[in-house]
Amino acid sequence: MWLISVVVLSVVGYFVSGRKLPVEVVDNLNHVVSEDLAPSERLVALFFVVGAVVGITPIRIGLRYLSTVVHELGHAFVAGTLGGRPKSITISLNSAGLATYEVPPDWGRFRATIVSLAGYPAPAVASLAAVNAIHGGHPKGWFTFAVGTLAISIVLLIRNFWGLLWTAGAVLASFVLSQHVDGQYLALTISFVAGFLAVEGLRNSLEQFQIVRQTSGAGCDAERVAAWWGINSRIVAFGHILLVSAIAGNASIRALQPLWAQIMDRF
Repeated sequence: MWLISVVVLSVVGYFVSGRKLPVEVVDNLNHVVSEDLAPSERLVALFFVVGAVVGITPIRIGLRYLSTVVHELGHAFVAGTLGGRPKSITISLNSAGLATYEVPPDWGRFRATIVSLAGYPAPAVASLAAVNAIHGGHPKGWFTFAVGTLAISIVLLIRNFWGLLWTAGAVLASFVLSQHVDGQYLALTISFVAGFLAVEGLRNSLEQFQIVRQTSGAGCDAERVAAWWGINSRIVAFGHILLVSAIAGNASIRALQPLWAQIMDRF
């Protein structure tokens, strides 16, 4: 799992940075996934908004498991990169999730903290990476990578029935979609999902803050980190909100900039 974790986080990190892929990588990628003409940036921005709006409506109920899967994969892949051994991911019907992993004897609280902090920002990070992939001209490449990551999680990590059922359904639906629509529509789909994940990441971090403010012993990420360092769990939860807001805000600005520029031109 170490190599898989490093590869996944490296790809995500590269797209998050907003850097252009090297020419050699693009040439090799085009042999595997040929990119079509990209949709207009205004359409990409519009679908990002639609995804964000869905994230604050009851329609989100059927899609909320995606943010849970991304959250738990964030824990698993960061743990794998830092020397842990990811064992399983459980996705419950109520959208709660749990990632388990084995750690070496010298694990320590520093690495444990990084792994625990990695979950809540993961949906926002995926949102930013997706937006940058679209603007960089690689929506199909990102789509293939994202679906492949979900498929790997089915084989190696997800163990409970509902988690397997939902994730397998998502992978199958993505495959069918890729066979029946061209690259422009895939890019718009990715933008929609990016908007949804940006809002869901923020929602989840706010919910964690509400939990630690109202009760103790819930076992959430903020409580674990707070216990290791002897600080108030509200501080950790609030830090999560700030971090997720910064990343999701960056994704939103990047996605909506063309639309915002058009609005400002009219005024």
